[in-house]
Amino acid sequence: MGVDQKGKIQIFAKNIRGNANGGILEESRFTRNVAGGRQVQNGKGGGVNHDVNQSRTIVEETRVKSIECLDKLDEGSKNDESGTNQEGVLYGKVYRFKVKEFTNGEPKNPNSIRWVLKFTHPNTGVVTENILQNKDCRGAQLNLNFSAADCCGSDMEVRAFIENADSEGKLPVFMHNRFRWFDKTTYIKGLTARRDDPSKIDQQSTSLCGTAALLYFFAQQYKAEFFEHYKEFFRTGTGTINNFKLDPNPDLFEMQPIESNTDYPHYSKYSDGKPCVPHILMHITDWIVLAGTRSTDNKSYEGKNGENWDAINWCDYMVSAIRNLYGATQVEDKTSIITGFNYADTLTEIQTLYNEGWHIVLMIDSDMLDDSISYLGCITNYHWVSYEGDLVIDEKNNKYQFSYFCWHQLFKSKSFRSIVFNTNFYGYIKFKK
Repeated sequence: MGVDQKGKIQIFAKNIRGNANGGILEESRFTRNVAGGRQVQNGKGGGVNHDVNQSRTIVEETRVKSIECLDKLDEGSKNDESGTNQEGVLYGKVYRFKVKEFTNGEPKNPNSIRWVLKFTHPNTGVVTENILQNKDCRGAQLNLNFSAADCCGSDMEVRAFIENADSEGKLPVFMHNRFRWFDKTTYIKGLTARRDDPSKIDQQSTSLCGTAALLYFFAQQYKAEFFEHYKEFFRTGTGTINNFKLDPNPDLFEMQPIESNTDYPHYSKYSDGKPCVPHILMHITDWIVLAGTRSTDNKSYEGKNGENWDAINWCDYMVSAIRNLYGATQVEDKTSIITGFNYADTLTEIQTLYNEGWHIVLMIDSDMLDDSISYLGCITNYHWVSYEGDLVIDEKNNKYQFSYFCWHQLFKSKSFRSIVFNTNFYGYIKFKK
């Protein structure tokens, strides 16, 4: 059955079977088992059958399927001239986002969930895959403060994922413009019209005549800058024009330009001598541009109907805005609280300055526009108009004639009785770069 050979043992057998009550110990540097059929090793706990290839059970890893916002989104204009609203997030407000569903149950480790915020710039269309300050934000919930003004008016996408941000949980989110209740399409159309024809700027029922007079000149001379700066101001609520930083009272951003809101500036319709519902609302472009600019200098001004005192454009404000917003390097304030003199020579001087390239804003009492003599001026009737030349002094008929802009109109060669002008004129400011 076997042959002894020195240094080598060989066992040849048709069938070898070993039974042991205790254990079988096989020790060798190399063991080779060759079987034509199967090899079975049976043990107390079961056995291993090398004849059958058992397939391995694979457990599919979970992924983020969907996410949700736990807080109610805020309403704002849909911006398509439809007069309807849409939901979105507001600048400076915190919203909570949470994973709603997984593909295969919750992950064992919540920190395997990562978050990103995808941002598409509304002006350039450039896409940024993640604008979160913490680029490695993890967990099942995200508390997100929308604090970047440049994201206003944009489409964004909140994403949560374990493996692949492109194929897992996504939630589209719109971030409202700062003036969220104002329709962007209507605003831009109005801004375009005023860029192309600055005489369309209208203070309407407000006391914003000085700001209107100044921006009339600014839009004339710097059309592109006027349009781009105030376009961005609508979206972000801020901006810088030369050395003038637009930064109004935050209450302006919550104003609603609708008839039922009597705080919004308007001309009232009267019935039987009594005011009733608002009739003509101030155009949204004029309100944002004029009220936003004035409130930057006087934070007490909220742009409301009847806020005449806080809206008044005092001489020091005019000089400051002329220097900082318009960017004038030469400014001279020649206003006075005294009136009633013969101003024929002053008007001649003003016309000469106009011909030399100076911009002139006249300070008058609004009674002048009603052809009313006004020896005792009223401070709330002070009014600024933009002088546009064409002076004619008619001494024979005691009349002055010149062109000027105010209240969304360029008045060409308007004639005034000299006594009306002389009792309603309070000087002027001249400026140029």
